[in-house]
Amino acid sequence: MSNYQRPSFIKKGRGFSVIYFSQTRKFLITKGVLEEFFQDTFSLEKNDYDHIVENLILKHPEFTDCLIISKSTTRDNNNEDDLSISPAVISSQLLLSNYVVEVRFDMNSLKDIFLSAYEHLNISNSHTTNYYHKVLSIVKNDSMHYLFSGSKIISKSLNKEYYKLQAQFANKLIEYYHNLESNQWLCSFHACAVKKSNKTYLILGDSGAGKSTLTALLCASGYRFVGDDLILMDQEFNIYDNPAALSAKESSWDILSKYYKEMHEINESNRTKGKVKMKYLPIHSIQKNLPDKHKISALFWVDFNPNTKAQLKPLSSFSISSSLIPDTWVNPELNYPELFTNWLIQSKGFRLIYSDFSSLVNVLDEQL
Repeated sequence: MSNYQRPSFIKKGRGFSVIYFSQTRKFLITKGVLEEFFQDTFSLEKNDYDHIVENLILKHPEFTDCLIISKSTTRDNNNEDDLSISPAVISSQLLLSNYVVEVRFDMNSLKDIFLSAYEHLNISNSHTTNYYHKVLSIVKNDSMHYLFSGSKIISKSLNKEYYKLQAQFANKLIEYYHNLESNQWLCSFHACAVKKSNKTYLILGDSGAGKSTLTALLCASGYRFVGDDLILMDQEFNIYDNPAALSAKESSWDILSKYYKEMHEINESNRTKGKVKMKYLPIHSIQKNLPDKHKISALFWVDFNPNTKAQLKPLSSFSISSSLIPDTWVNPELNYPELFTNWLIQSKGFRLIYSDFSSLVNVLDEQL
């Protein structure tokens, strides 16, 4: 019999509970009999708890990652002390508010992956006086990607999980953009965000749902751009402008060109998503936005459905929690998981269904 961990906390919503396990850093959303079981776990003796949970996992193997601490750990056989930046370095300089950030790579393919969304921030050496200077470097070996700040490794990932390092790299650039030397982020969302009339909306959806395209269209129709792909929230529930350009897939270029004359002037990126060609639209620069932070008013799940009338359908707190948690990174430190859960179960969300953008804007303006 395994040694099963107990919940660190349980937060009750309307007809469901969010449970957090600190040792595995996992959330579990339950209702009905399972909700009642976990509510009662704190009064059970250890052997009784372990026996019941063992039977529970037989019926619900999807709970395994929450309840059992994996003994397997990622092993990096490379000596990190021997890592260094290649003398034949590839570099770019980005202007982010009061910082000039030199970003170094040891191969061009890394530059394409990590820097494509920030090319619009490039400046020449002649414009680097009177700014704070920082150096970030990204190095790859046979098994790992590493992110350096100066000569110190601040993050790493397996090569096949390089997207995790992309998020950490974006975190640092967002901090510099907002003149934050460092910040204890509460969480990060794989989402877009826009703002209008002092109300800020987080736009979510499955891959390919059209989050970025919808965001660009909204920003051409009176909305302020906040960010694309990665949105950071702090412990006071503020989200921050992401200085990255918006990623536009080839299928969206024609429609976006009707709203942004800049699309014709932007070169196709060397980076692709899968085999899909990309352009990066610098909406913050187009709108001349200054770095700012915002409070989320509501969350939208995008559902583009041809031949469907545009509509907003309210989502239950259970649906919001079930949809948001799997794609959200939550800081496991301090009491942040509990803070995040309290925020989550009180959040307002909608399913946003549309086929025609112009009718959608009218629905949003009328209902929001």
